[in-house]
Amino acid sequence: MEAVKALLLGAGSRGRHAFGKFAMLNPNVLKIVSAAEPDPARRRAVAQDHGIAEGLLFDDWKKAFENLPEVDAAIIATQDNMHLAPLLAAMKHGLHVICEKPIVPTLAECHEIQKASSGFGKTIMIAHVLKYTPFFSRVKELLDGGRIGRLIGIDLIENVGHVHMSHSFVRGNWRSTPESAPMILAKSCHDMDMLFWLAGAPCESLSSYGSLNYFTAANAPAGAPERCIDGCPHASACPYETARIYLGENTLWPVNVITSDLSIEGRIKALREGPYGRCAFKCDNNVVDHQTVSARFENGVSATFTMSAFTMQTHRTITLFGTAGEIVGDMEDETIVVKDFSSRNIETIRIAKPAGGHGGGDYGFASDFAGMVRGGAALARNAIANSFESHYMAFAAEKSRLEGGRLVGMAEVRG
Repeated sequence: MEAVKALLLGAGSRGRHAFGKFAMLNPNVLKIVSAAEPDPARRRAVAQDHGIAEGLLFDDWKKAFENLPEVDAAIIATQDNMHLAPLLAAMKHGLHVICEKPIVPTLAECHEIQKASSGFGKTIMIAHVLKYTPFFSRVKELLDGGRIGRLIGIDLIENVGHVHMSHSFVRGNWRSTPESAPMILAKSCHDMDMLFWLAGAPCESLSSYGSLNYFTAANAPAGAPERCIDGCPHASACPYETARIYLGENTLWPVNVITSDLSIEGRIKALREGPYGRCAFKCDNNVVDHQTVSARFENGVSATFTMSAFTMQTHRTITLFGTAGEIVGDMEDETIVVKDFSSRNIETIRIAKPAGGHGGGDYGFASDFAGMVRGGAALARNAIANSFESHYMAFAAEKSRLEGGRLVGMAEVRG
């Protein structure tokens, strides 16, 4: 199969280190031949990674489309609030599209993309990558194989992790709903997508509660400076102190997000000048740090979902309740336990640790996209129509949360 040639829009963490890394490891499957990235250091890095010619490297995505080379696809890995226009432009040029989740950050824009993509003859896939993980693939296989009888309910927990929360959703790019999207969409549309996929039917109605409980100025320790690096008296006891997160031996995520200069000097400079050096209690964040959702699907399956910052690890756990048994899984440990009611047998399945981010989902997703584009063997799990459903669930959940947990019917938000 000939490699899919792609234009990359955005060479940040996802663009360069997820899709870009996959392309470097699989040049016969995906090849990045042009890129747009406003940050000069990131632009140079992605050009070096993929051998992109100077004339095909741009500081603005609009220039990339004005000078579009012969490509098959566009990979949109810009910030959430910068997805709409590049998506429309990619469709206008007749390109296949990978778009990072969320598709767009507002309900009105989601309706606009749904209308524009209706009848579009090319592949558009949103990076809901969890369906491509060996872990969730096996869970779905067990469920569809009847191992626990008829599915009655699902309990899914997203343990965001206290450090991940402080990095991405307190100090980082996803800290503010106006600048990005509500937490339930920016972070947990993955989980809404998973609930829809496993339940096997569209959502009928849901309700949600959640708030920003802890990462506020009211909870700042006495005497804490604006930046940790300015001599915080609580540094030794604070789990969010920036030196312990960003100045250790690790130079991968989340450290490689704060600066392109990963020397100690470069990282210290970033903590002195950039957003990631701020006290976690003195930022301009407003997204929730704990949220729950209760949903009912059209086939009678019910589900609960919890997103919480207040966990040690960053991982997901899931329980599926069936008429004949129970499935309990931990994505971080890559273990799935199947409990059979009749035989009383308990089977533990261990999944081999996969390569790539999101439990192997990033690489599986990118490979499937290439298969879809080239008309080869493909799982086709991420049709954009399915992604709209997960987004509408997230918008409904946010609407419910803001209205005190009111039960919201999906007809209120669907296009």
